[in-house]
Amino acid sequence: MFSKNSSSKSQSNSGSSAVKPVATPPRVSAAGVVPSIVSANLRVTGDLESEGDIQIDGMVEGDVRSTTVTVGEHAVVSGSIEADTVHVAGTVKGQINGKMVELARSAKVTGDIVHESLSIEAGAFVQGLCRHVDNLKRTSGADGKEPTGPNLVVGGGSSDGGSPPKAALSAGPKA
Repeated sequence: MFSKNSSSKSQSNSGSSAVKPVATPPRVSAAGVVPSIVSANLRVTGDLESEGDIQIDGMVEGDVRSTTVTVGEHAVVSGSIEADTVHVAGTVKGQINGKMVELARSAKVTGDIVHESLSIEAGAFVQGLCRHVDNLKRTSGADGKEPTGPNLVVGGGSSDGGSPPKAALSAGPKA
């Protein structure tokens, strides 16, 4: 029991049935970054932006921008998605902009899809326009700010109600 014999130590250690668990590292993307995950029991209200990958299994009410976006089978995204690669197996209510867009058979997309490459499995639901573009670029302006869509500018008419207000549609903010 208390002997200094090495053979008794090896026998007592090998006879032990306790197994120590080994922690497995999280799955790392090709870029060497662990993906951000919106789990099934999480609801996010607001925009998501990441330089890595985003896996959505819950609900997101807002826009999503990332390198790779994966929308799980039971996930719901109400907002636009912009990424180099977009995998959709759940529901998206909004526009998708991606170099490579893949829709699984369980996908339900209500909105336009702007893509360089589009793959749609049989059974996927798409209500919107699918538009192919060459060299899709991220939508950031030269100043690094997000461009705005068309603006409706309503000019004031006379205060006596004699002339109606003038309206003009502009392509963006005035410089």
